[in-house]
Amino acid sequence: RARRSASRCTLPSSYRKTMSEEEIQDAKPGMDAKCEATVACAKLLVQYEACQSRIAEKGSGNCEGQYADFVGCVDSCVAKSLFSKLK
Repeated sequence: RARRSASRCTLPSSYRKTMSEEEIQDAKPGMDAKCEATVACAKLLVQYEACQSRIAEKGSGNCEGQYADFVGCVDSCVAKSLFSKLK
């Protein structure tokens, strides 16, 4: 039997990157904050927070619908510009 040499697989130098090149910043959190401040999403946030207050006073129930509306608004807003920034 032929014995294989214990050589390591190496990438061409064009594939090697330094750590600073590999550190990519996530743009979504900043975009989330901007979208949360838009009039449409801010109204939904106020509705969600009002629901939370009612639930806290009442002691039962949930605000899933209001939360889903708010998150959907933010996601829709972010999606308009996020995908153009992805590599």
